[in-house]
Amino acid sequence: MKLKVFSHYIKVWFVIVKASFRRSYVYRTEIFVRFVRTLFILGVQVLLLNAVFGDNEIYVGWTKNEAYLVMGIWNFLNYMGWSLFGVNLFNLENKVISGEFDFYLLKPISSAWFASFCDFFIYNFVTVISGLTLIGWYIYQEWNNLIYTDILRGILSIGIALILWYGIYLLFASFTISNPRNGYLVVAKELLGITRYPIDIFGNTFQILFYTLLPIAFLTTVPAKTVMGEGSYILLACGLLVGLATVIIGKNIWNRNVRNYVSSGG
Repeated sequence: MKLKVFSHYIKVWFVIVKASFRRSYVYRTEIFVRFVRTLFILGVQVLLLNAVFGDNEIYVGWTKNEAYLVMGIWNFLNYMGWSLFGVNLFNLENKVISGEFDFYLLKPISSAWFASFCDFFIYNFVTVISGLTLIGWYIYQEWNNLIYTDILRGILSIGIALILWYGIYLLFASFTISNPRNGYLVVAKELLGITRYPIDIFGNTFQILFYTLLPIAFLTTVPAKTVMGEGSYILLACGLLVGLATVIIGKNIWNRNVRNYVSSGG
């Protein structure tokens, strides 16, 4: 039964993505602008990292190429997240205030799922190229030192990180239903912005915090270390558990707020 439900959600999502691609001709100019913006983002990030490193080959235990890898993973998660669910959940505030969220509750699928994935933003998806470029650059530069299994585990770790990324967005967005314009998603965005740099730069106290109570280390630092051969299956398992737990907690808070939701019509 659960497999059938899962299959149904996948089919619905593919319909949404196909509709987005069919509308892509409308956004041709914006897609081109996004591509140019992607090149600009890459240029700024490379200049910034070069400024941080200066003439040094290593900074807080990370080489410049490894810092590129972390930044690339962050770009991938950030812009993939925006194209899949980020923009949708940021728009939830307007949906609740306008009353459009009422119609989400009438649909025969999860309101949390539909609010998260009701549209696919192809112009944000284009910027994912910036992340793939930096990740590809690291692999190209370090190819002789990499192990295939570490690369595969790294890809798996990035997939797990995307689950956690979604869980954080869902958790913060769930409060929008009962209290629109609370600014929580802005806080989530700033929090996730921390992870564009290796967690090691924040010192031992914050490292412990970012691996435990606020486990954002599993977003970029752990996947990067996994690709570099410093990860483990235990860390992968911990990341998966943290990601799933965050999604489940976010979904439960969402459902609680839906039960207490009063529509725009009273």
